[in-house]
Amino acid sequence: MTLEETVSTKTSILIADDHTLIREGLITLLERMDEGFDVVAASEGRNALDLIIQGNFDLAVLDLRLPGRSGLDIAREVRVRKIPIRLVLMTGQDAESLAAEAVNGAGADAFIFKTADMSQIYKAIRAALAGQKYFPDPLPGSINQGVTQTSSNVSAVQIDDILSARELQVLKLIAEGHTSNSAGEMLSISTHTIRKHRENIKRKMGLGTVAELSAYAVRNNLI
Repeated sequence: MTLEETVSTKTSILIADDHTLIREGLITLLERMDEGFDVVAASEGRNALDLIIQGNFDLAVLDLRLPGRSGLDIAREVRVRKIPIRLVLMTGQDAESLAAEAVNGAGADAFIFKTADMSQIYKAIRAALAGQKYFPDPLPGSINQGVTQTSSNVSAVQIDDILSARELQVLKLIAEGHTSNSAGEMLSISTHTIRKHRENIKRKMGLGTVAELSAYAVRNNLI
């Protein structure tokens, strides 16, 4: 076995949040969406920073209000130490006043609210891993005043970065009201395959029903 074969090719991600449900929810999301993620969790700020310093993580998702040491403090320390890691900072709606500091002062690659749907959280993580910036669109006014022009103009991961070309076709047909049978006929594939694509789309986008799929397609101008 060569050295190259023994090296893991998985993307290493740290999730740091003191709320068990949020921490476990993010771990489940990442493991469900991509088998190429190796996820480690922390519930306290000092431990999270130690893991980042000692480890070799590609990305860290940090709660702004971690006990022990805040996500903002960790982000600043990481940037001072020039640790090559992407940072996604997240907060509850009650901490909007910290968002501008997260974006401008702490060098975050992405910023998200905990109330965002799973597809948006996944987009933020994917964007950061790709070297892009991702911030809520539109940003709340209290945040927008403190965000630099370079941050407000950056692009986010698009839906076609998450769904395959075939899944996009299936999503559009579902949103237009086609049944699995008619969609299968139009794409010359079996009803079973359509249903499998539909379940994959719901899983990747964090959506639960066909109605939610249709609403998502309409909101994002897919039909």
